[in-house]
Amino acid sequence: MYIELIENTIKNLTKKYKKFLVGYSGGLDSTVLLYVLNKFKKYNINIRAIHINHNMLFISKDWEKNCINFCKKYKIQLIKKNIYINKKSNIENKLRTKRYKIFNKYIKQNEILLTAHHKNDQIETIFLSLKRGCGIKGLIGIKKKKKINNKMNLIRPFLNIEKKYIKKYAIKNKIKWVEDISNKNINSDRNFLRIIILPIIYKKWPFFISSIIRNSYICNKQYKLINYLIKKKVHKSINLIKNNINLNYILTLHKQEILIILKKFIYKNNKNTISFKLINLLLKQIIKNKNKTYFQIHFKKFIIYKYKNNLFIDKKIKEIKKNTILWLWKKNKNFIHLPNNIGLLYINNNSKKEYNHKNKVRKPYKKEKIYIKFQIKDKIKLLNDNKYNNIKKIWQKYKILPWKRNITPIIYYNNKPIMCPNIFITKYGNPKNNNNSNWNIIFKETK
Repeated sequence: MYIELIENTIKNLTKKYKKFLVGYSGGLDSTVLLYVLNKFKKYNINIRAIHINHNMLFISKDWEKNCINFCKKYKIQLIKKNIYINKKSNIENKLRTKRYKIFNKYIKQNEILLTAHHKNDQIETIFLSLKRGCGIKGLIGIKKKKKINNKMNLIRPFLNIEKKYIKKYAIKNKIKWVEDISNKNINSDRNFLRIIILPIIYKKWPFFISSIIRNSYICNKQYKLINYLIKKKVHKSINLIKNNINLNYILTLHKQEILIILKKFIYKNNKNTISFKLINLLLKQIIKNKNKTYFQIHFKKFIIYKYKNNLFIDKKIKEIKKNTILWLWKKNKNFIHLPNNIGLLYINNNSKKEYNHKNKVRKPYKKEKIYIKFQIKDKIKLLNDNKYNNIKKIWQKYKILPWKRNITPIIYYNNKPIMCPNIFITKYGNPKNNNNSNWNIIFKETK
């Protein structure tokens, strides 16, 4: 029965998709996945495997050799990559993040990424979500199908199959795999669950796995229903163009609706979930300061700003200590990285897509040096303007948010302000009619 279950799962997959990239560790689950997939080459499928060596243990190279030998035996193309991380904290998350970056880099068009997560992995993940207090979304667990970065399609075909059946299949077919000795270290939360806690629960309640999976299915349906019911309010609250929240509107909603909208807004911008405690703290601060025009709330990696009855989110950036930077421009190096990971300034006269009349300025004369300045106090006369204005009025005119002003670069030729890329040109930067004497300077902010 388990043989049919495993093979039919992969058989059905190969009828629908034809190109696969398998995340191959050399362990039991991924080896069985690659073995079974290889059996269905008759369906005219293309298989590649990718092995990522974490370099965490002294036997890592032996695992890599085992993967090489397995793929040679079955004539499967193997990609080998290494990753290295700081071993102090969040090891599992760091490794996962780096793995998926590599997957994303090497996956081909129309290729499906396969990983060998199974039903027991799902149970462990849900338990760990309970430990962290992740709410209904955490109780859904691992998704069988997922799109990553709007590019990579990930499928976990074994997610509805218990590990004991995968192991039985491997033994029956005399498949050799590598045992990860780190899986016996119960200092890891996942291993502690797998080795100490869950075996006791499975023995007491043999139906426990089925109950948890059923609950995961129910939570998924409820989560989708909540999203459906609040969808219109989310769209009305979050301005996707300006990337802000309308506070006047959301403060008319129910508290739980506001919390969902805030979480979605933060996740959209920060790609991280925020704890129940912090999201409630944020809501309390918003209500407490609803009559203030401007305030900030600092979190670990980002800051929430209230400005003119709108809510904004931005990454934390260290203060720029050096306010003036000399840009030693060369033809073969027409860009410069700005301090504190603010972004990139570069000259591009070829791309029509990036062209903006607010980026077009004259080239510097021979004796003019290019400087980049921040936090200036000069009065500036804009192109086609009759008078000089202080920089604060100009920021207000172009609706530059207060916290963006001190990290927005302004370009000088010697001591004359020329432009603020993407925003304004001064009278000193007036572009000439001859395009050969002009530059298209672009500021690309780091997201």
